[in-house]
Order: sequence, then C-alpha cells, then structure tokens
Amino acid sequence: MLLSRFWYVVLSIAVGVSLYVVFLAVGQFNRRNGVVMKEGLASDSQTVEWALKIDARRRLDQLFYASLDDTVVKSLQGSNAQKDGKVPQKLRDDAKKALGGVMDKLKDVAPEFRPDALFAVDRDGHVVGQSGMEQLFPQNDDLDLGGYAVVNDALHGYLRDDTWLLGDKMYLVCARPVETETAPAGAIVALKEFDKRYALDVAKKTRTNLAFYAAGKRVSSATGTEGFEESQLETVIGDLGKLATDKTYEAGRSDVVAVRDDLGAMYTRLPGDAWDQHAGFAVARIKTTVANPMGFISGADDKDKSAVPFLIIIPVLLLAAMIGIFFTFFDHTLPLREMVTQAGKLKVGQLDGLQVARFRGAYRGIAQNVNGGIERIVEKGGGVARRPADLEAILGPVPAQPAMSAFSFPLQDGQAPPHSPSSPSSHSNAGSAPHAPPSVPGRPPPSNPHGMGGMSGAGSGLLSKPTPPVAMNVASQPNAFPVGPAPAAAQGFGARPPGPPPAPAAGFGARPPVPAAAPARPPVPPPAPMPAPMPPGDEQDDDEATMVAQIPAEVLAQATGEHKSSGEANEWLKVYEDFIRTKKQCGEATDGLTFEKFQHTLKKNRDALMLRHGCKRVRFSVYVKEGRASLKATPVKD
Repeated sequence: MLLSRFWYVVLSIAVGVSLYVVFLAVGQFNRRNGVVMKEGLASDSQTVEWALKIDARRRLDQLFYASLDDTVVKSLQGSNAQKDGKVPQKLRDDAKKALGGVMDKLKDVAPEFRPDALFAVDRDGHVVGQSGMEQLFPQNDDLDLGGYAVVNDALHGYLRDDTWLLGDKMYLVCARPVETETAPAGAIVALKEFDKRYALDVAKKTRTNLAFYAAGKRVSSATGTEGFEESQLETVIGDLGKLATDKTYEAGRSDVVAVRDDLGAMYTRLPGDAWDQHAGFAVARIKTTVANPMGFISGADDKDKSAVPFLIIIPVLLLAAMIGIFFTFFDHTLPLREMVTQAGKLKVGQLDGLQVARFRGAYRGIAQNVNGGIERIVEKGGGVARRPADLEAILGPVPAQPAMSAFSFPLQDGQAPPHSPSSPSSHSNAGSAPHAPPSVPGRPPPSNPHGMGGMSGAGSGLLSKPTPPVAMNVASQPNAFPVGPAPAAAQGFGARPPGPPPAPAAGFGARPPVPAAAPARPPVPPPAPMPAPMPPGDEQDDDEATMVAQIPAEVLAQATGEHKSSGEANEWLKVYEDFIRTKKQCGEATDGLTFEKFQHTLKKNRDALMLRHGCKRVRFSVYVKEGRASLKATPVKD
C-alpha cells in the first residue's frame, strides 16, 4: 500500500501548502488594504481641499454679474457720497432689486454656484443692498460687514473667500470688489451655507465620504462612494476628541485615525475665521479586511466568481481523484481480490495454503500468518508439517567422509589392481558389487565407514567384495535414492493424504529390516575389470580424482534415454555442477556423487511434483542451509 500512502502524503502536503498560502494571502491582503486606506484618505483630504478652493474661485467668478451691474454701481456710489453715513432707502431698494435680478440670472446660468445670499457693501462697510437670508441679516442702518477681513480685503480691491460660523451654521463667504475708474466703489459679498446639498455636491465630485464639523459637532455630511453608510460619519465626528493630542492636526491636517478596526478617517481644518473655532471637514474610508480564508468567498461578487478559471481547476481535481482511486485500486482492491480468490480455493480444497508470492505489503504478512496457523493446526492434529526441502529431504543424509570415490582411473599396461578380500570396505555396502576395489600402489586402501548413507557416497560400493545382500545395489538399481517430501515453497501447506505417514527414507548403506524368510536375490554380475594403475608421477590427489568432468549434454541424454529432454538435462547439469561447487565451498566431500544418479533422483522428484501440482516443469536450485549444500525444488506452471 505504498502508492496510496505516498499519494496521501502528497495530497496532505498540497493541502498544507494551500492553507499556508491562503493564510499568508489573508495577512498580506489586510496589510495592503491598510496601506491603501491610508493613502486613499490622504488623497481624499487633499482632493476635498482643492475642490473647496476651486468651488470658491468659481463662485467669485460668478459675482462679476453683480459687480458690473449699473444699478448696483450707482447705488454704491450714491451711498459713498452721503456725509452722515446713512443710506437712503431708494438706494437700498434699487440695490436690492438689482441683486435679486443677479440671483435669478445665476439660477439660469450656473445653478450649482448660485449663492444663498448676496450683499452690496459700500466703501465704509455698510450694507447697501441685500438679497436672501433676511431672517439672519435683517436689513437696517446698523448692518455693517466691513469688520470682516474678507470684506475689508475686497473693499481694497482683492478677491477673497473665507468660512464663517454664524450660530450653529457654517457658511462659505466669497467677496469681490466693485471696480470703478478711480477706486473700488464697494464690494459684492456672497454666502453659501455648508448644508446637506452642498456637502453632497462636493462628495459626489470628489467621490469621497465627507463630513463638515465645527465646535466639535457635525454640521453636514454626505457619502460619495458605494457601500459606505452615512451613519458611520457620526462615529467619525464623535471621535474628534482624539485630535487634541495630534500635533499634525495643529498644522492643518491630521494623520490617519483608526476610528475602528475597519474604519479610518483624516481631519482637515478650514482656513479663515473658522480656523479658531476648530471648524473643518473629515474624510472617511472603510478598510476592507478578511478575517479568515473563507472571507474571500463571502466577500466575492458575481464578477469575481466568474473570473475563476474553472476550466483549469476542475480537470486538476478530477486528475487528482483518478490518481488516488487508481493507487487505492492497485494497493487495496487487487490484493484484497486475490485474498478472496485464494481463500475461496482454500475452502474448497483447490489449495493447501495461500500462495504468499502473489501478495504484496501487509497482505503478504497476513498470508504468511494464515499459512503458519494452518501448519500449526496440522501439527496439533498429528500431521506432518512441511518445511522447505533441501538435499537431505530429497536424497537423504550425506556422510561427512565418504568411503571412496565412485570413479576409477586407468592403470598402466591394463594391469588389474590387486584387492584384499578382508578389506573393510567389502562390508560397507553389501550387495553393491561382487569384488572389492583394488589397492593402488602408494595409496592406502579405501574405506567406507558410512556406507551409502547419502548422495555424496553414492556408488562407493561398486567395486567391493560380494557379501550377503543387505542394502540395494546403487549401480544396478537407480531408484535406490530416497525421495524426501517436496519443498514447502512448491507444495504449499496442508496435511498429507489419508493413510499412515510413510516411513522415513533410508539413506544409502542403511540396513532395512530383514524379513524372516527373505527371497533369494538373483546373482549379481561381476564388475568390469579395473583399469591399469597410473604411471608414477601422474598420481592425482583425492580431490582431483573425484572431480566430475564436463560431460556433453547430448551424451548424457543418450546415456539416460532422455533424448527429448536435452534442455532439461542441460539445466540439471548446471544444477549438478553448482551443487558440487557449493559442497566444496562448504568443506564437504564430493566423492561418489555421479551425475547419472543425481539426474535420476531429480527426475523422480520432478515426476512426483508434476503429478501432485499439475505443473509443466520443476526448477531445482542450490542453496546453503546450516553450512551445508542443499537442494530446493519449485513447481513452475508457466
């Protein structure tokens, strides 16, 4: 299940990285929006200040209609000519009528710059004519505006604007001189209240959220952006107490003040008479923040959602899901299906145990545990548990020191070697040959203390003296090799077929029980004459004398009758050579281990395994077990 776990790790890392990036994006988004709010408020404050100046300048320009009116000029000149300082009523009426006509004309020409009141002031500051705001400025002889700086400057020929705070209302004041050939005859003064309409007009032009205030109170306010509620400006004006300690506000404009976590404001003082009364305006902005990653979804509109590249996201999601499903199918479904299949075959007897090699990962351990449990149950029930087969299981125990080599070498001049009837080897493998092996000059007589107990001593009694028949003749009976149980890796696990367990196979040279009346054996033919001894100086040591020469596969196949199995004979020859080499590496003797008997034993075991398991062939291999060379048989069904 390595692939699925790997994919889970990849997905976990991807999700972790995505969450990390999203939370980083939340922090960066909030921080960047804070910077944008500060920069935006500074820009809004400057924009409103410029808008107020431009508005005052345009209002001054519209006053030229009144300053050039002949009736207004004559009324001012007539008032200036009075020695007692009193303005005749006729001059007042004429000036009022002329100013009313100018107001009507401005209503048609520039309605956005039409003032709330117009005053014609003579050179001494007396109000000669008035149009509008009669309730606030009742016209009489005592009405004098010359004391205001803006009016005084206009009477001296300057264009001026100012901000007046009259009662609980604040006004924009514009004053323009009435020019004559000699000196200004007076001035035209216009007043515009900072009311709701005026604030809305400025807010729309500047696209800001604006509030005018004076003496700590809001005068008027308006919003020029979408999504901003005007009630929030009440909170902005209610926070004016914080400006007392703001040094930058004393210079005319404050820093950005965080009214709330999501609301910021900047305050600017208005110049003129209103400065000393702490009059000014405030601009406010909402700081867009995201509390968590889900805030991006809740704050998105239809336009934002339509910009999402679903054509990329959906295929990526489907691909990730398909990869996960494939890995799960490969790591979980297939092994589970194999487990179910083998369990069903095990139930009906088609298998003696689970085939461990067909499982992977944890399922292999489960299969091994199940087979181990079956083996334990078989042992408890009196059966024989199968273990991995080796050479002892197939060929019987191998003696550590064989009696003699199974091979003889030619002697000189065809001389037959002498033999001793009383040689110890004559009784080591009874019935194996009618004569004992000859004694070679310069060599000790061979001995066979272990008889024919294993494959390494096979054929050691070929030249021994005839004795009463006790063991089978290895040379004449090729089936004398004991056959052990098939390897566990090839047969699986399970109990033996019904019936008593077979007796353990006797090794070569072991004495089977002799019946009371044993039938007579046929006479054993005499052995072939031994070759002549080797000439002096050509003797070989024992190891070299027992080495098996390389035998061609065709000759072996013809000698054994296996003409159709030359490929198998070649394979067995390699196994034989590997077995001989491994035995020598392990320090074991190889005397008497002929390929013919080795091949016959492999063939017998092959036929038994093919009949039992229905396989096409059996593969033999050599391995080392407990320091000794062993042989393993494996059925192959391909």
